[in-house]
Amino acid sequence: MTQLEFARDDQGNEQGLFIPEADQIAVWLLGGLAQVRVPGAATRNSFTVVEHTGKRGYTTPLHVHDFEDEVFIVLDGTLRMICDGKEQIAEAGSTMIVPRTVPHGFVATSQDARFLTIHSTPQPDRRPQFDLFLDAEIPRAKALTLPTEEAAAEAAVDLDHIIALGTKYAYGYAGPAPTP
Repeated sequence: MTQLEFARDDQGNEQGLFIPEADQIAVWLLGGLAQVRVPGAATRNSFTVVEHTGKRGYTTPLHVHDFEDEVFIVLDGTLRMICDGKEQIAEAGSTMIVPRTVPHGFVATSQDARFLTIHSTPQPDRRPQFDLFLDAEIPRAKALTLPTEEAAAEAAVDLDHIIALGTKYAYGYAGPAPTP
């Protein structure tokens, strides 16, 4: 990830930060595209924003974040969300807020889905981990598109390996992925 610094005025006051798409991390994750739009380093490690794009069946296993709250904002399509054992259908415009340590997962049930996840770490001695996980552990997407079946197979990261990384990135496996 590129080193990020706020622009400053003549007195040294921060003015803002522009992150061109070319500098954003994008990976093919579990058959979908995950693009880190705002890394933790750009927010004094208080939150991260990731845009996800996937086809029907794009999913994640049930999991918990040890110190990240997670917000899902559905932009297009429909997700079936599982949060603490309860199911919700999230259509475009819906928001789901998942407190840290609560088991959750999702699956795209529409033909196509696009949504944001915001990973917030309110504790001052912590920082978002999801962008670090994507940057360090998942191979980069070769294009800002969904992977072809061949490319998805080539870029696939073994789910057991992802689960094993939980301690390093402050998350834990909580059950199998939901199905459409």
